[in-house]
Amino acid sequence: MGTIRKSIASGISLIVAGVVLVVPSAVAEEPPAACGGLVGQLSSTLKGVVDGVVAEPPEGKAVSEALGDSLGLLTAMQGAKCLPVPPVSAPAAGSPAAEPFPGPELCPSHAMASFAGVYSVLSKVVPGAVPPDPGKLKNEVTGVLKTVKDLLANCGLPEPEGGLPTVPAPGSPSPTSTTTPSPTTTSARPT
Repeated sequence: MGTIRKSIASGISLIVAGVVLVVPSAVAEEPPAACGGLVGQLSSTLKGVVDGVVAEPPEGKAVSEALGDSLGLLTAMQGAKCLPVPPVSAPAAGSPAAEPFPGPELCPSHAMASFAGVYSVLSKVVPGAVPPDPGKLKNEVTGVLKTVKDLLANCGLPEPEGGLPTVPAPGSPSPTSTTTPSPTTTSARPT
């Protein structure tokens, strides 16, 4: 009986030790403090993308520059350890092996999807590209904005102040347009 009790006690100790070892690694670390500022900058550049896409006609140069800035910020977020760096088979000569990303499990796939979405839209608006259909371009930018929103949620990053920009629905005024009332709608009718 004494041997069985010792075996059970040893087994329970190992299970408890295993749980203690597993639990801390399952908890994601807080993102670095710089991430909030980078997310705010990313939101501002994405607003530039939206403004260029909803302009009549769409401003390809402005959109491509804002998308390039967005890619730069996504890369800066990787450098600040807000986002994971894509996995590689071997580190570059002389550099240490990459540490696993301490963030949530779904973060790497959302990070790569954000890069892919931005590159996809950029390929359609860079100088020399065949001008895209404005409706399709707006839909693709809407998809990128959703992917970035998912990225923030799945990587534990803060939402920017005021949220991410959105592409206005067809028929609604653009975020930068101003509407002046027509004289027929503002004049009073005699009674």
